[in-house]
Amino acid sequence: MHPASAKRVWLLGASTGGLMAIREFLSHIPVRDNLAFVYVQHIAVQQVATLLNMIEKHTGWPAREPSTGQFIKPGTVTLISPQFETRVSRQGWVLRFASPWQGQYAPSIDQLANRLALLYRQDCGAIIFTGMGNDGARGCQVIKEYTGQVWVQDPSGCTVPAMPQAVIDCCKIDFVGSIEELAKRLNEDTIQMEACSQ
Repeated sequence: MHPASAKRVWLLGASTGGLMAIREFLSHIPVRDNLAFVYVQHIAVQQVATLLNMIEKHTGWPAREPSTGQFIKPGTVTLISPQFETRVSRQGWVLRFASPWQGQYAPSIDQLANRLALLYRQDCGAIIFTGMGNDGARGCQVIKEYTGQVWVQDPSGCTVPAMPQAVIDCCKIDFVGSIEELAKRLNEDTIQMEACSQ
């Protein structure tokens, strides 16, 4: 892994209702230099700038839409473009293509989860929030195969429960909770990992 790349990465996947859910979640997570988020939101291209601004203004996390050659930087939220297919190389840097995403979803949670699982293995986790469809279910299976963590927002508290429910139905979940409970658990786990590494 390149030294500029994050050591621990969490994929945040969401669709309908996800903007407010992710905003609330990140507002409970202090910025840490050993942690990075890759945010995959089914969103219109015109909303990207607004979403980046919202994250920085309301959560304190630096946010960016990456370009080719950049690494997943620690202490940041990397927002994946809905317009251009984006992958992560074996060395950990971003590959952003001029072509649109293939398949039903843009951007694709499954495709990003697959690559992050291969790259970060046990240091990759995914949290699937409110949304329509089943994007993320297959990718979360791959994350589990590489011993990463998979959490979901409690479907009963979702604007649309389909996405987290699809993940629950297809693989063994490590944690289910409200947005606040998910944030609390991540903070506790991060503090515990920091203590173990000292």
